[in-house]
Amino acid sequence: MEKNISFSIGPLALMERIENKFNLFGIIFEDLAGKAKNLKKSAKLFMYNKLAESIAICRLKDVYPSELFSEIGFIKEPNERAIYRDLARIGKKSKLILERYQLFLKRNNLVSSEQFMDFSSSYFEGNPKLGALGYSRDHRPGKKQIVFGISTGMNGIPSALTIQKGNVQDKTHFKSLFLTAKKILEIGSMIIFDCGANTNKNKEMIIKSLMNYLTLVQKNKKLYRKYLNFYKTNKKEIFTSNGVKYKCVKISENNVFKYIFYSKKARKEQLKKKAKKFAKEIAKNDSEILSKVNKGKSFAKFQTSKGIVYAKGEIQKQFGIVNPFITGLEGFFILESSVDEDSFKILSLYKERDRAEKLIRDMKEGTDLRPIRHFSDDAIVGYILIVFLTNCLIQLTHLLNKDSVVKNGKLLKKYINNLTVTIIYYPNRPKVKIISNFSEDIRSILGDFVEKYRKNQLSSWI
Repeated sequence: MEKNISFSIGPLALMERIENKFNLFGIIFEDLAGKAKNLKKSAKLFMYNKLAESIAICRLKDVYPSELFSEIGFIKEPNERAIYRDLARIGKKSKLILERYQLFLKRNNLVSSEQFMDFSSSYFEGNPKLGALGYSRDHRPGKKQIVFGISTGMNGIPSALTIQKGNVQDKTHFKSLFLTAKKILEIGSMIIFDCGANTNKNKEMIIKSLMNYLTLVQKNKKLYRKYLNFYKTNKKEIFTSNGVKYKCVKISENNVFKYIFYSKKARKEQLKKKAKKFAKEIAKNDSEILSKVNKGKSFAKFQTSKGIVYAKGEIQKQFGIVNPFITGLEGFFILESSVDEDSFKILSLYKERDRAEKLIRDMKEGTDLRPIRHFSDDAIVGYILIVFLTNCLIQLTHLLNKDSVVKNGKLLKKYINNLTVTIIYYPNRPKVKIISNFSEDIRSILGDFVEKYRKNQLSSWI
């Protein structure tokens, strides 16, 4: 007699709910694989895994019972080689899959006219061809990595994904991401991005596409001081946003609008951080201090335990002189846009850029993007694409349930995995499936699908 088993049914219920409402898997994966008949089922398996325990592919068959594969739709349980092969196939067909994904967005009217674009990286445990050394957002400078770009709308639904080698800078990567998102964007859409991609070439590309942009001006001392002179000599607009008071001066230059903001609260916070940074520098040995004071003007001479120290700026403050990290620009920031708009609206829109940051955080922490342990380029791309699509499922769930108890992927996984199915095997009798751990919180996430599973657990599930 077979042993009784128990596993999480929540991720499957979530996928079924999204499929029932939007036909996500049907649009993207139906008749995609040719000879690979199980590609749609394999995609569901990979996404289930990312919503559940997020284990290595080589352990899927060891951890998950055969009954789970059956619930997903597998007629015959796949072997490890077949599973790896399907992941690589998904990567190989990534261009077509992303095209179908964007078709899915268009058919369901899920494309927002405001698009928030951002970039991040993920590192490898290994040495794949696609990897390269570059600036690591994960603080793993010695490991090869990829960089990826995402675009997401005001509704939280991601619209584009691009993958590049790990040494590609944001300003270069931006073109690929924008052109990918552009395929489904309407004329007049607003592109919001950080200063890392703020180049004349990128902004001209947006304008030529008959779209608009909003971005942050990089904090260059010389450039900022130029605009601060405008700020000081012009009438200021004063308003409050989320309890913080701002002052703003708007300037027009060749149909480009600069919004010069100042916040007293931000100034205080920045000065506090710089004071801590200065204290850490001073806590280091004298030789490190000396290496930092060999630049600039107005040196002061001080006696230390290591001898004479010539210091300037911030370093001098520890000796009763000025902190070198302080620039005089604290509390100021400048937004640049192709549209002439109310300052409050411009600031509010730029603050929404954290939607892209949150999506990236969900990809990394909620669905465990890092580290990447695959070696072939196709498998790597397939893996990243699965993580991306899994987070689309999560965002669609948030969209359907705006009053849900959870607002991020990590907590969502915790809740839905509490919903379990126990399969009881009796001798000479049909097996029985019992759904456990219902709650109002789970109902707020899965809606009517919770009731469906509970009502039918002793009838259609036998």
